[in-house]
Parts: sequence; C-alpha cells; structure tokens
Amino acid sequence: MRIAELRLDRFGHFTDRRFDFGPRGARPDFHILYGANEAGKTTTMEAALRLFYGFPLREAYAFRHPRANLQVSATLEIDGQRHDFTRLPKRDGALLDGTGTALPEAALSTHLAGLAEEDYRKLLCLDDTTIERGGEEIVQARSDIGRLLFSAAAGVADLSQVLDDVREEADAIWKKRARATRLAGLKRDLAEMDKTIRERDVSASAWRGLKRTFADAQHAERDARGARDALQRRAAGLAAQRRVLPMMAEIADLDARITPVADFPAQLDFDPDRLADLQSDAATARHERDRLDAEIGEKTRARDAIILTPQLVSLSEDLDALDDLRSRDRTAALDLARREDQLRQETEAMADAARDLGVPRDVDPATLVLSPADLAQLDTARETLRAARATTAREAQELAALTDRLAAAQAGCDALPEGGGDAPEIGAILQRHDIDRLMPAHATAQQALDTARTAARAALRAQAVGDVTFDALPALPISLARARDWAERHAALVQSITATEAQATQHATDHAARRARAAALTGGRALVPDAEAEALKDQRDRLWQAHAAALSPGTAQPFADAMRALDAAMEARLAHARDLGELRRIEQDMGEAKARADEAEARLATLRDTRDALERDVDAAAATLGLPTPMLPVEWRDWVDRHGQAAQAAAHLAETRAAHAPVLDRAQRLLKALAAYLPLDSPDIDSAVAMAREIAEADRARAMQRAKAREALEQAQADLFQRQAKQEVAANAEAEAADRWQRLVQDLLAGAVAPETLLASLAPLHSLRERHELCATAAQRVATMQDDRTRFAAAVAALAAEHGLPAEDGAAAQFDSLRRLSEAARLAHEKHAALESAIRIAKDNLTAQTDRLAQIEQDVAAMASLFPERARPRDLDGLRRVTAQARQVIADRADRARLERAVLTDLGVADMQAARDALADVTMADLDAKTETVASDLAQAEADLTRATEARVTAQGALAQVTGGQDIAALTERRTTLELQLEDAARRHLELSLGHRLASDAIRRYRDSHRSGMMAATERCFAVLTNGAYPRLTTQPEGAEEILLAVGADGGTKRAAEMSKGTRFQLYLALRAAAHEQLVAQGTCLPFFCDDVFETFDEDRTSAACQVMEDIGRRGQAIYLTHHRHVVDIAQAVCKTPPVVHEF
Repeated sequence: MRIAELRLDRFGHFTDRRFDFGPRGARPDFHILYGANEAGKTTTMEAALRLFYGFPLREAYAFRHPRANLQVSATLEIDGQRHDFTRLPKRDGALLDGTGTALPEAALSTHLAGLAEEDYRKLLCLDDTTIERGGEEIVQARSDIGRLLFSAAAGVADLSQVLDDVREEADAIWKKRARATRLAGLKRDLAEMDKTIRERDVSASAWRGLKRTFADAQHAERDARGARDALQRRAAGLAAQRRVLPMMAEIADLDARITPVADFPAQLDFDPDRLADLQSDAATARHERDRLDAEIGEKTRARDAIILTPQLVSLSEDLDALDDLRSRDRTAALDLARREDQLRQETEAMADAARDLGVPRDVDPATLVLSPADLAQLDTARETLRAARATTAREAQELAALTDRLAAAQAGCDALPEGGGDAPEIGAILQRHDIDRLMPAHATAQQALDTARTAARAALRAQAVGDVTFDALPALPISLARARDWAERHAALVQSITATEAQATQHATDHAARRARAAALTGGRALVPDAEAEALKDQRDRLWQAHAAALSPGTAQPFADAMRALDAAMEARLAHARDLGELRRIEQDMGEAKARADEAEARLATLRDTRDALERDVDAAAATLGLPTPMLPVEWRDWVDRHGQAAQAAAHLAETRAAHAPVLDRAQRLLKALAAYLPLDSPDIDSAVAMAREIAEADRARAMQRAKAREALEQAQADLFQRQAKQEVAANAEAEAADRWQRLVQDLLAGAVAPETLLASLAPLHSLRERHELCATAAQRVATMQDDRTRFAAAVAALAAEHGLPAEDGAAAQFDSLRRLSEAARLAHEKHAALESAIRIAKDNLTAQTDRLAQIEQDVAAMASLFPERARPRDLDGLRRVTAQARQVIADRADRARLERAVLTDLGVADMQAARDALADVTMADLDAKTETVASDLAQAEADLTRATEARVTAQGALAQVTGGQDIAALTERRTTLELQLEDAARRHLELSLGHRLASDAIRRYRDSHRSGMMAATERCFAVLTNGAYPRLTTQPEGAEEILLAVGADGGTKRAAEMSKGTRFQLYLALRAAAHEQLVAQGTCLPFFCDDVFETFDEDRTSAACQVMEDIGRRGQAIYLTHHRHVVDIAQAVCKTPPVVHEF
C-alpha cells in the first residue's frame, strides 16, 4: 500500500492542503517534504497516521479547527488499484469512501498488516528521538546481536533497558544467596512473627502437643499420598497391558500375512497408478496398428486406380494465357450491338445541335466543331462583354445611391446641436481623481469596515447576561488566565467533593457493617469480650486483697467464686480463640473506618469552604461589572473569553478604520469637488459618482455623434467623385468588348451563326464538340471489339486442333470444353499426390505405434524385475495383480511398525522380546480382575488420603488459631498479612523471571532465524552509510550470547558500543533499513516516514543516508521530512534518480 495523494482538509494549521505523490512508476518512490520550522512537516506525518487509525479523544492538532471539524483524506494505491478514503473524528461512520459512503474499519485496517498505531510508529516512523534512543540501545545491548536485530525489527529502541529493568526488579524481589531482597526480608519478618506468637500464645507443653499432632498428621498424609500414588501407577500399568494385548494379537496376524511374501520389495520404485495408463496405452496402440494397416491397403488401391494425363494438365497454362482475350470476347458479344447503336445516336445528336444554332440543313455539323482554345477565346470575349455591361449598370446604380447618401449626411450634420455646459468640468474631475481605481478601493474599504462593525457589535451583544447589556466594552477586573484558573480549580474542587462524599459514605457504611458483625459475635454470650475479662480480673484481684487481709471463710468464698468465674471466662476465651481474634480485628477495623469517616468529613468541610470562597470571589468580580450573581466560575470564564473576543473585534475595527482612512479621505475630496456641478441634495459618494459618470458619458456620446456626422459628410462627397470617374471608365470598356465579340464570332464561324445567338449561351457549341468526340470514341470501340472476337476464335481453334478435339459452334463453347478437360486432369494429379502423402503418414504412424508397444513391453519387464522370481509376472495384467499384493504387504509392514512402537511405548520396554516376556501368561480375564482389585484399593486410598488431609488441616488450623489475648490476634493478623505479601512477592518474581527468560529465548530464536538475512542487509546498508569505513559486519560468541563486531577498512574490529555516537546512529539506521527490507519481503509494504533524522550527520553521512532512503524507496514508499535545504540539495545530487521534492 502507498499514498498517491494526501489531503489535509482541516488538520493542525492546514486547510485544504494537498500533497500529490503521483502514481507508482519505475523510479524509486522517494519523496522529500521540505519547509521551514513550524511549517507542518510533523503535522503531515501525524495526518497520515490519523487517516490510518483515526483521531484520539484528546487531539493535539485541534488548535485551529475544532476537533469535530477535523478531516483528513487520501488516495491510496492498494494492489495497483486507487481507492479514496476520508477520515472524520466520529464514533460511528468515521471512515468514508470517495462517494461519501461509510465504510467499516476493516476496509482500511486489513491493508495495514495487523499493525496497531503504536506498532506503526515504532516500525515505520523514525524521528530524531527514536534514532537517539536507538544509539543508546546499541550501548545498553552491549553489542548483543540478538537484541540489536530484534530491537530494530520490532521498533523497540529501549529493548535492553526494558529487559535490564525487568531483571533488576526480579533480583530485588529474590536472588540466590542474597539477603537484602524483598522475599528474604519478608521471610525474616515471618519467622520473627511466628516466634513471637509462639512465645506469647500458650505454654510450651501445649505448643509442643499441637506441634506434634500437626507433625504426625503431616506424616500420615505423606504416607497416604504415597500409597495412593503407588496404586495409581499400578492401575496405569494394568491399563497399558489391556491396551497392548489386542495389539500383540494384531501383530501376530500381520506376521502371518507378511511371512509368505517376506521377499517382496520394501518399497515400489514406480507409481502403481501408471500401470493403468500403460494398459490403456497398449490397447490404444494395438487398435491404432490394426486400423493403420487397413487404411494403408485401402488408400494404396485407390491411388493405383487413378489414370494420369500430364499433357492435359499443361493445357491449363495455355488457357490461362487466353483468359484476358476470352473476357474481351465475352464483353464484345454482349456490348457490340449497343455500341453501334450509340454511334448512330451521337451522329443524329450532332445534327440536332447544329439546327439549334440556326444553321441550314445542308451545312455539315463537323465544320462547326471548334477547338478547345477557340471555345475558350469565345467564352472569354463573351464573359468580358457581359461583365462590362453589368459593370456599367452597377456603376449607374451606385452613382444614384451616393447622390442620395450625400444629401442625407448633409441633413444629419445640420440637425446636431453644438456642445457646452458643465459636462467637461465633471469629466476632468473624474479623471483627476482616478475614479476607476478609487471606487473599487472605496468599496473594499467600506465592506471591510461594515464587516468589522458587525463583528464588534455581535461580540458586544455576546457580553449580555440575562437582562444586563453593555453599550461599551467594560474593563475587566481580573485577567483571562486567572478566570481560567478559577474555573479549573472550581471543577477540580467539585470533583474532589463528589469523590470525598462517596468515600465518607463508604467509610460510614463500613463502620456500621463491622459494628453489626461485632454485635453478632457477642450476642450469644458465648464469647467473652476483652472488657468483661478485664473486669473479672479486677474483681478477682480486689477480692484476693480482701481475703489476704482477713483470711476468713467469709472472704474466701467470694474470692473462690471470682476465681471460678475468671477461669470459666478464660476457658471460654480459649475455646473461642478464633472468634475472639475475629472480634478484635473487627473492632480494629471499626476504629479505622470511624477515623477514616471523620477524616473524610473534615476534608469535605475544607473542600466545601474552599469552593464557597472561590464562588464568592467570582460573584464579587461579576458584581463589579453589574453582572447577575451568583455566577459559576465556568460561566465567568466563558464570559471573560467572550470579553477577550469582543476586545479583539473592537481592536480589529480600529485597525480597519486606520488602514482604510486614506481611501475614505480621497473619496470625501472627490464628493466635495463634484457637489457644485450635480443637481443633488447631500449626495453620498456612490450616487454622486454614478450621476457624474452619466453626465460625462452623455457629453462624450454627443461629441462622438457630431464627429461621426462630419466624417460621414466628407466621406460621401469623396465617394461621389470617385464613382463618377468609374462610371465613365465602365462605359468605354463596354463599347470595346462589344466590338471585339462581333469580330471574333465572324472570324471563327464564317458568318454561319449570328453573334447575338451565341451571346445568350455557348452551350450549343460545347455540346456539338462533345457529341463529335463521342462519335469518334464509339467508332473506335466498335472496331476494337470486332478485332478481339476475330483473334480469340483463331486462338481457340488452334488449341483444339493441337489436342485433337473436334470443332464446336462458337469459340466460347470450344474454350469451355478445353477448360473442363484440363481441370479434370489437374484434379486427378492432386488426388494421386494426396493419397501418396496420406499413405506415407500412415506408415510413419504405424511405425510409431509398433515402437510404443515395444516400449511398453520393456517398461513392464523392468517393473517386474523388482519382484522375486517365483512371483515375477510375465504380462501387464499379472504385473497389476502382483503390484496390488506388494502394496498390501508394504501397508501391513507399516501397520506392524506402528503397532510395535505403540507396544514398546505403553510397556516401557526396549524390544518386542521384552514385551512378550512381560505379557507371558497374561490374559484379559486376569487383567480385568486385577483392575477391579486395584480400583477398589485406589478408592480406599483416596478416602484415606482425604481423611489424612483433613486431619492435617485440622491440626494446622488448631496450631495456627491458638491465641492468648488481644496482642496475639493482632500478631496473627500481621502474620497473615506477611504470608499474603510473601505470596504476592513470589508470584511477581515468577512472572518477571519467566517473562525475562521467555523474552530472552524469543530474542535468541529471532537471532538464529534472521541473523543471515538481516545481517547481510545491515552490512550492505552500514557500508554505504559509512562510505566504506566499515565494509563488513561479523559476530563473535561470548558466553551464551553473540556480540556484533564491525570490521574496518584496515581490517581492525570494533564493538558496536565502542563506536562514536554518530556511527552508532548510522548502525541503528542500517538495522532499521534492514528490518524494513525484511518487512517488505514478508509482504508488508507500507509508507516509511523519517522526520529530520539527519540533523547530526555531516555532509558525507547525509549523502550516504539519502542513498539508503532511495533504496528504501525502491522497495516501498519512503517519505523524508526536513527543514534543512542542504539535505534536499544533497539528495538531488547523490541519488541516481533525484527524489520528488514537495515544498510547504
């Protein structure tokens, strides 16, 4: 796909901008878009991407045209066909064709090779930032060829940095033998937490008992799992034997079928299907052989029956020689009588023409026939006389008309008035003020002023809010920037208030839910809260102090009751330790939720106060201008925006007045000069100029009429004098022509015809001469026809006598008889020759069919030789039968090999003998019985494992849930948090490590599969870019990787990371060019953009880079955008075919 034409209808600062890249021809498709800084080069590249992928919601190029009005269109060449597309910033129907019909996105996306917009930018859009990062990538990759190739092909300029960051993050979570990782720290914290819980929770004996129970449960679970796994392996072995037994029987059957034909070949060296073709060919050849034998005999007999007469064949040449004379004889026989009659008619017509001239009957009409020269002389003299008479009559008419015209011109001149008045002054004023230039300039100035006034009034009207309007633009109390800041701050505050209200509601809901859960836990009185336990301890201590002081039965019983109550409470707490921990966690969460709710309410009050203060500032600013309040900050910002627009409109009006003031002053001076000469009261400039032009035009028209009338009078007088002289000359010429005509007629016709008779027309003399010529022609034709008939009859009679044929009536009949005899002889000779050729061809075909049968017999013998002597066939049918048997044997051998592999795989043995030993004395009935037994044992083992697992989980829960107070619950909660953090850290490390390993493996595979092609392309391009300084690239193993080395012209090598910055840029450009070549080779040919990437290149590097761009243009479409004129000049100088330059 390529761009034939790109149109920026409305995009960025462009409107209706068009770039015509033309059709794809034989020349490289390399284009340079040249323009100054900020001319829109990058905008053009972004427009192409918008066409391909659509407009983003936050459009950075909607600064001149609103986003809703943006439009980019193009004509694309796809597979040699031109298609028109238009992109609009809409959710639905954003892509249109040339007729405006909405298209699905697939109409364009299917031609983008599955590339997303980000992929296209990375792969096919190269700018100075990309090439800078590509040079850094070469250093960070440490010359690793795999990373360099993959980075260039994928367009990821910071691949090494990404991989290193992933490895560093993974190592920070966990690294072997490292103590400062996150996992190591969490494990230490968890161990400390377990130690603390064990120390604070219960006594050492209780802890050891729980620990021992948990250890015993673990051992029991492990033993149960081992027994279950052993039974599963046993069941798998029995299932394998059940599958293998039928296979062994099938193998035995195959061995029984294969053994009798074991000496058959392992494979056939010919195509068995060819045997049917050979059999068909043999039958066809035998049939053709028999048919050709019969055909040769039949045609030989027909050939021998033909009688040849060579002397009659040669007769056709003599007859062909007489063919022209025969045609003339036939024509004469048909036309001679008509020609003789025509001769008589022409002779009579000459006599009639002579009588039309008044000639007596005794005069021979032939004496009146004149030569063409005489007739031409007569015609000239006659026409001269007729022309002279017509000229005399015409001159008389013209003389009379000129006399009348002279009288009319004199009357018209006398009727016109003389000039005068103010019209000359008005014309001079208009000319002095250059009215033809002044009035268009005045109209333009007036229109500009009207437009500016309208815009200023509209902007001022837009300042109105409700009933408050302004006659003049008020001064702003604050700046536009501050108004926008207020609006943004107010929007942010409203959003924060909404979010904070939602948080406060959520915290209150959480607090109520936890309070309800706590009430549910303590409602049954089975759980003794901390406060009640503390109260029982206080009561016990108080009664103990009283009993210790008195040591009496009266104090002992209350103390004993208090001790029992406290012991019962502690036992209850111990029995419900888990619920107690849950209650403590809930109480902690309640406190946290309450604190967060209070904090949210306080924050909400602060946000509301800030919002109200901001709204008060806006209202105060609006009140200073008399605007209605309250007014939201966004409304105030919009009003201030409109105020700025109104100020701009007012400034534009003032500038327009100042710009057009000279033209308006000139117009006022012209109006003042014309006012004294015009019959108008307070005219404006347009009406005054219109009337002045009418007056001046009327004065010019009257003057022109007077000049024309005088000119017409003078011309009429001169024409009358000239016409009188011409009339006299015409009369003299008429007299001379009449005299010459009379003498000429008398001399040529000797007085036989009167001159006046011929003056009307010379047609009778011309007709007489034509009739005379027709008579001579007819007489000559009659004589020629008679001679042709005589000569033809003599020639035909001579040929008939030569070949001994009797004479016939008429030469034509005799000629036809001779022609029939000659034609029959010729046909006999041709038929004889055709039969000879057919017999020769049939014999050749017979030989070919015989050879074909012999070849088939040889092929059958060769194929039969592949089989053993005992089964070797002797004919084609036998070969087909034995071939079918061989194909079955080959199929049986393949089935046996497949079954043998399946048997060895299922039993896990090395050969078939071991398989037979393993299945010795094994029957399907035994296997069924053993399978049932193992299934029963396996079900019991599964049940045992389930019970062992439940016991282990119970022991583990009991060990984990043993607590001794509120601090133990908090420690247990902290321990759970640490376990979750440890799990998350381990999972994150696993994701990072596996991702890094998979990426490294993918890069290594990409290196191995693309190293040769991309390395060769990169080497060629890099040699061009460095002007031969590095003609070759090679690789060198280093650990598990391979590093890239550049071989200099002097033979020295250098790592890519050791090159200069500019050379690294060239290497990265070479890698990207090679990646583009690979992309095109894979069938993806899309436009390639470069945005001023040669800025850091010197002239030599720029020349080489332009050649690389030309090479890219040979494979696809290359578009380079630059503001450097020297790049354009260099490209036009060094490229074999200069690129097409498009200037902004």
